[in-house]
Amino acid sequence: MENALPIYSHNPYDATKFPLLVLDVERQMCRPANEGFRVFHWHEEVQFVYILKGIVHFRIYDDEIDLKAGDCMFINQAALHQIMEKEDCHYHSYIVPIRMLSFFSGSIMEERNVMAVVKHPAFTCFPMRSGDGGCRKVLKALQELDNLYFQKEIVKCSEYRISIQLAKVWLELILVLPEMPKGMTAPSHERIRRLISFVHQNFDKDISLKDIAGAANISPTECQRCFRAYTKCSPYQYLMRYRLEQSAVMLTSSNDTITEIAVSVGFNSVSAYIKYFKKFYGETPSKFRHNKG
Repeated sequence: MENALPIYSHNPYDATKFPLLVLDVERQMCRPANEGFRVFHWHEEVQFVYILKGIVHFRIYDDEIDLKAGDCMFINQAALHQIMEKEDCHYHSYIVPIRMLSFFSGSIMEERNVMAVVKHPAFTCFPMRSGDGGCRKVLKALQELDNLYFQKEIVKCSEYRISIQLAKVWLELILVLPEMPKGMTAPSHERIRRLISFVHQNFDKDISLKDIAGAANISPTECQRCFRAYTKCSPYQYLMRYRLEQSAVMLTSSNDTITEIAVSVGFNSVSAYIKYFKKFYGETPSKFRHNKG
């Protein structure tokens, strides 16, 4: 494995002239589809999750936080996280490349006001609640950004307007951030990213606990401990859950047969796949496909 940490969730607009990615998530559906949806992942961009309805559950490394309508979560670059619905909810996720906040490469704003935050080794997230008066201005700026981005009418110079509003959101955020905590990233943060990345890249293969542990050069026992600490399940349970989640995506986005999907996500037996799928989702793959169709 290369020394660089693999990035699981990528931004399909990163190489375009306007690289902002915005996800609209409602009733457990993500538009546009994104491979990081509902699973542990990380990315090079920073992220703002603005909640419109319901309660959203965040896991960021070993922190667990619930936010409700009107709140927002800021997730820093390269922070391992998972976003799940705690009840019927609707939220917008703004995945923002660093360069969109810096005005231009090498600027003093980039050095002092962007990189000092996103590259801080111990800063992973910042929840903002509507009841917190100190966050009022940043939440107002986020609401204005959301209204601007999702307005139905075509507005002249919309990309320019959105970029200006993003800069306002960032300014209001850095003005309310507490003093950055001192210290380096826990070694286990890098370790769990490597372990999960290995599972994501090899879930369709016959991999063992020893194989997973080897991705981070640790013992199987330490691998078990690390998964329990950050995902609340064993490596095997995480692998099975990830296979089932990937199969669920295929059930709703492809015309492959149940047998073809079972094999493609790593199951040697179709009957075993159906058994585990029903246990995890509460219905058979066929019924799931029919209900989501």
